Amino acid sequence: MTPGWQEDEVRSIYTEIAPSYEALFPVLSRYDDRVERFLSEAVTPGCRVLDVGCGPGLHTRDLDASVSVLGTDLSPEMLALARQARPSGEWRVHSYYQPLPPEWGRFDVALAVGCLDFCDDLPRVLAHLSEALAPGGRLLFTALERRPGHEAHEAPTREIPTGGPPVTLHLYSFEEAARAVRTAGLQPRAYVHAPGWVQLTEQRTLWFGWWSVERP
Repeated sequence: MTPGWQEDEVRSIYTEIAPSYEALFPVLSRYDDRVERFLSEAVTPGCRVLDVGCGPGLHTRDLDASVSVLGTDLSPEMLALARQARPSGEWRVHSYYQPLPPEWGRFDVALAVGCLDFCDDLPRVLAHLSEALAPGGRLLFTALERRPGHEAHEAPTREIPTGGPPVTLHLYSFEEAARAVRTAGLQPRAYVHAPGWVQLTEQRTLWFGWWSVERP
C-alpha cells in the first residue's frame, strides 16, 4: 500500500479524541519520565525543538521560554490545543511521510514519541527527521517493537478497532529499527525496550523500542 494510506483515519481518530486527550493521557501512557529526562539532557537555552505528532503539545509546553518549539500533527484540533498551551510555539499540519519544508530550518532536538505506531515505512520517516536535524542534533523516537514470544507483539502488523474504520499498527523488530537508524545516517546513543501505551479495548500495554539517536 502507498505510505500514508491511513492518514485520514488517524486524523479522524485524533480529531475526535482531542477534547478528552489530555485527561486520558495519564491512563493511556506508560512513559514514566523518559521524555522529560531526554529533554532535560538535550534541550539548552535558545535551542530549536521539533515535536512530531505533537498532539496537544504536552511534552514541550513547559520548556524554557527561550526555546523555540515547532510542533506538527495531522489534526488541526490537536494543534489548536497545543497553541493554547504554548502560544509562542509554531504549530503546523504536516505528515511525517513528507520531508519537512526547508524554510522551517534545522532543529537541535526532536521528538517523535507515540506517533510512529501507524508508520509503514520507518526508514523513510527517519530519513526525513534526520534531514531536519542540525549536526549534533538529537532525536528521541519510539517504535512499537515486534518480539517473538511477547504476546500481541509477534506479528509485523496489528489491527485495532476504533469508533470508525479500524487502523493498522506497524511493529518493527530491534534489527529493523536499528537498520533504519543507520540508513538515515543517525547514530544510536541509548535504547530501551519499555512500555508505551495502553490499548484500552483489550486493557493491554503495548511496548516500544525507545531510541535516543544523534545526527553526526
